[in-house]
Amino acid sequence: MSFIAVDWRCPALASIAFACATSAFAADGTSSRAVAASDVFAARQSAVAAAQALQPAGARRHTVATSGATALPAEIFANPFRAYPPSCLGDGLPFQSFPQSQGDPAPQQQQMTLIGDLTQCVGGGNNAECTYTEPVTVTVWRVACSNDQTAVLMEIDRTGTNPNLYPTFPLLSITQNNLKLYPVRAVDDPNTIYANTFANSPLYFSDIFVLENYASDTTQQIDYTKAFTLDLDNNTITFNFPNYDRTKYGAGSAALPISGYLSTNWFDALHSGEGMLTQIYDGDAAAGTRFFTAAWYTFDPLGLPFWLYAQGSINIGDRAANNVAVYYATNGGFAGNFPAGNATFTQWGTANFSFPDCNTMTFSYNGHTDAQTNGPGGTGTRTWTRLANINSLVCN
Repeated sequence: MSFIAVDWRCPALASIAFACATSAFAADGTSSRAVAASDVFAARQSAVAAAQALQPAGARRHTVATSGATALPAEIFANPFRAYPPSCLGDGLPFQSFPQSQGDPAPQQQQMTLIGDLTQCVGGGNNAECTYTEPVTVTVWRVACSNDQTAVLMEIDRTGTNPNLYPTFPLLSITQNNLKLYPVRAVDDPNTIYANTFANSPLYFSDIFVLENYASDTTQQIDYTKAFTLDLDNNTITFNFPNYDRTKYGAGSAALPISGYLSTNWFDALHSGEGMLTQIYDGDAAAGTRFFTAAWYTFDPLGLPFWLYAQGSINIGDRAANNVAVYYATNGGFAGNFPAGNATFTQWGTANFSFPDCNTMTFSYNGHTDAQTNGPGGTGTRTWTRLANINSLVCN
């Protein structure tokens, strides 16, 4: 993922009178929408100050009660101001891959011209950067998340090729319920709490961002499932979104992508004592794979506990784990009370797994033990329920 600077300049720079004739404008060249570069810079700097006020450094320190005089490290905690489920975008942001599924609503795309770094206009800075402008393409679209939620992504694609010159990040505003909210928090990593990309930050590369909420109870939060208008640099360009309708998104009705957020225990409330533990592990990142494992604690025909173990490889982004080999073990003992290497693993059969939502697992199975083992066997399909969430890894 490309890097974008998040350092901000002193708001006092906004008061400097710049003697440059550059402008920021929509690509259609409409003169009525042209704005002086110094005015754009000043508006952005005002927004930076507002963003800093919303998230002072002290707000980033989450303390916990302690019984002694020595403070302990802060506990991991869920972000109550998150704009989308934490399990959404768990595989990162889809750079230059706009629709999430075939047939999704088309992404909205417009062109605009961004100004360069006006801090270079003073103190013997780079005059070429001071007067620089660059046309860019801005693409904004929604992706489907679980539980009728959505995330909003924005990509800015550069056209400039000079490595010594760069445009700067625009001011983002959202109007929702007749209220204009700015600045909008945008970051190039999902599921963060305090990270931000401030207006006037250098945009060194093309990059993708997810629109977030500030971790603050003093500002109105944006509901990205509701209708809103996003504007860049004081209406230089605008994007209008209606209320979110998951039925228009292929992934809105599909099973969830299988990731670590689906690692947990599953059970059937009507048959207490039987259950399954699923775990999703990192695999070969270069090959784009993960390991899916499941331990099914069930019973044999005599009602005695019996465990089945499933393990297989899946591709990152897969929404089902199919034909996963299932095994059972024999010739073991309790607490290591058996010769090393004596346990035998025999394939029982296969199973298929999918997760319609964060709280539901559907699996089908087909297998048998040998006659001597006299373990469980058969074919069928079951739908089980999540028992609980893993600490700091909440799927919702």
